[in-house]
Amino acid sequence: MFKAFYAAIYDRISSGAERAGLSEDRHGLLAQAAGATIEIGAGTGANLAHYPPAVTRLCLVEPDPSMRKRLHRRASGRQVEVVDAPGEALPFPDGSFDTAVVTFALCSVADLDCALAEIARVLRPGGQLLFLEHVRDTDPEMARKQDHPGRLYSWIGCHPNRDTLTAISQAPFEVTTVRHGEVPKAPRVERPMIVGVAARCA
Repeated sequence: MFKAFYAAIYDRISSGAERAGLSEDRHGLLAQAAGATIEIGAGTGANLAHYPPAVTRLCLVEPDPSMRKRLHRRASGRQVEVVDAPGEALPFPDGSFDTAVVTFALCSVADLDCALAEIARVLRPGGQLLFLEHVRDTDPEMARKQDHPGRLYSWIGCHPNRDTLTAISQAPFEVTTVRHGEVPKAPRVERPMIVGVAARCA
């Protein structure tokens, strides 16, 4: 029940951050997408408007039925595939994609390392992972608060305390660019953000 409500209000509660610069971050990152592209945890489709013509195939993976309902609506009339699957079990052969995208998704997968291994599996060697994620704060006091962010975060399945950059680096990826920043207008525990690109190791 709560997740259905959250999906219904997601675009509204994130609109302030989008207007304050998050939409520009998405656009700059996704401008690098090319070829067959998969987005894991596509949510309501906030990234759809930012994919460039260089993307020849776009597959949007979203396991939550309430989010996926809104994703279907936003994707209507576009040449995209919407797939019901968790990030830890992607229903595609090895090396199916040139680009993978995760934006505010790795905080919510049940098993971060497993999801990154699956993303690496479906990417061709040399393919790219484009990521925009909120991460563990470098300030120890705030990091401790992220470890106990409150009941709301458990309800929506968000873990803002993950050291996602280290996890990407320890998966079959080489991080080529990364920028540290903050999600505008976000609660303090989910404000630290990374934006970057990693290459799938051969």
